[in-house]
Amino acid sequence: MLSIKSLFNQSPPHINIVKRHTALLMGQAIVLLFLAIVYVGLEFKATIMEVGVEKGVMSPLVLETSQDDAVLGSETETIPTPESTQNIVEEGVVEVTPTPSPFPKPSQKEYTIAVYGDSMEDTMGSGLEYLDHELTTRYPETTFHFYNYGMGSNNVRDGLERFHRPFHYQDRDYRKIADIKPDIIVMGSFAYNVLTPHDRDSHWLGLTHLVQEAQKITPHVYILAEIAPKRRGFGFGPNGINWEPATAYEHTGKIIEQLENAVGLSQPLHVPLIDAYTPSLQEEKKEGRPELINSSDGIHPSVEGHEFIAKIIADTIELP
Repeated sequence: MLSIKSLFNQSPPHINIVKRHTALLMGQAIVLLFLAIVYVGLEFKATIMEVGVEKGVMSPLVLETSQDDAVLGSETETIPTPESTQNIVEEGVVEVTPTPSPFPKPSQKEYTIAVYGDSMEDTMGSGLEYLDHELTTRYPETTFHFYNYGMGSNNVRDGLERFHRPFHYQDRDYRKIADIKPDIIVMGSFAYNVLTPHDRDSHWLGLTHLVQEAQKITPHVYILAEIAPKRRGFGFGPNGINWEPATAYEHTGKIIEQLENAVGLSQPLHVPLIDAYTPSLQEEKKEGRPELINSSDGIHPSVEGHEFIAKIIADTIELP
């Protein structure tokens, strides 16, 4: 039990608490004062920089802190590059002339483009979005109308049978291809759907007939040789056909023969070739580049594959 003397010798508890709080408040006040000084300094610097930019000159303060920055009218003005022509029209002001487009200006304001084929074309998107992106980027002032006549599981005979019919498939409902009067027709190879029994010569004749029918609609017809298939792992994946490896390997040999038909037909028919096959083929393995093929089914193009094909189409076709 505490004695009366010891109680008188102790400081009241509330005095110690007040001392601690006072010290804490003083510390906080010092920090806040420092932050306020920094903030005012930054505001002052920003104001000087804004005035300098509005007048087209660099203030001494800005020169002191950012010697590497290029500002119009300063001694560190940007050096002209081959990509753009810079003409000084008055002191302190630079007029930049845009780089001319590397693509020739189209002769028409609008174009209708139809792509015809099997699932390799069908998976390009209902509105051929990959090709749309490529062409509208190159020709931003031109309007394009795209029609995707690609249908899954079609061989070249199926393609011939429906060529002059209206097209009703998935979310697409089109008139027959002749009625839309396309400026350009891109004819797919139908190589991925092998005839039963496989007959390379029949595929050659069928694709020839299809191209000739397309030429009755427009003189601007192109043959598309799609990307090379996998040989090991063809059709393998959660959404693939998952055949036995030997069956898949044998089947892809037939696909390659029909793709080679598409490449070979271009010259005798005097039809321009859109060749995605050759640059997609790994010569040492004699099969397609894996990054261009959808890993989900092991058959159709991946997103990268569709972008790859769309770029080759856009690089090849010439707008009439």
